[in-house]
Amino acid sequence: MNLKDICRLHTIQNNKGIAIKAGKLHLQVKRFSMGWGFKANETASEAEEVSSEENISDFQVSESDLFQTGKQDDLLIVPALPPKPVVLKNSGIRILPDQNMRFFVKIPLWLQFYRSELGNENFITEYPLFRLSDTWFGEPDEGEPAYALGNFYQKNLSLIEVKPWEAICPVNIRNNSNTLLEVQRFIIRTDYLSLVFSNNQIFTSLTDIEYKGKEQISSASYSLNNSIHGDSFRQIAQPRNAGGKSLLKINFHFIKNIYQL
Repeated sequence: MNLKDICRLHTIQNNKGIAIKAGKLHLQVKRFSMGWGFKANETASEAEEVSSEENISDFQVSESDLFQTGKQDDLLIVPALPPKPVVLKNSGIRILPDQNMRFFVKIPLWLQFYRSELGNENFITEYPLFRLSDTWFGEPDEGEPAYALGNFYQKNLSLIEVKPWEAICPVNIRNNSNTLLEVQRFIIRTDYLSLVFSNNQIFTSLTDIEYKGKEQISSASYSLNNSIHGDSFRQIAQPRNAGGKSLLKINFHFIKNIYQL
């Protein structure tokens, strides 16, 4: 089963439900008379496949996280990227002046649940399919909370092995400074990325970063690119933040103090 088979509109009658297994999430959702109950467990090992079934344990309201939503029996499930940015660290990436580098990373997905249809007023809750560790990006007094993605990246798209609950994130970095760019910690702002389905894979938007030097803020843009996403991709999720076409942000952190988060 593919994640897109679960991410759709489900009609679930009273006292019925759906059980979902993906990544390390085992989630049971039950329809109660005036709302939805969510009972989530994190498994010790990753599920090899994504699966869903209508057979759930007969849990009570008090055993779940209950959301009062009214009599609507329709539950919309959509994929999403993490609500905080992700940080690639100690990656060994080095880019000479006037050079570009494109690479790919993997980002675990979340599942969002809506009453009947998309819209902030219909949002119920969301759960990570694989829980990333919390980290901090930047200096202690000027940074921001994020998730630690690790240090894995792949230059060749055909060689990247993606699990069914992960999205491929293409990244392009342009070094427009006059010095070597040695990436120590690099942030990907997931709230500006959309999700698309192409060639049986889930991709994010392309993150395109222009590095201008340590003393200047780099610029970032986010787009869909036919050379990466193909000619017949289908968008399956909008960005969490709709205003991210061109942003000036701190995208690289060069550690000044003796600490590693």
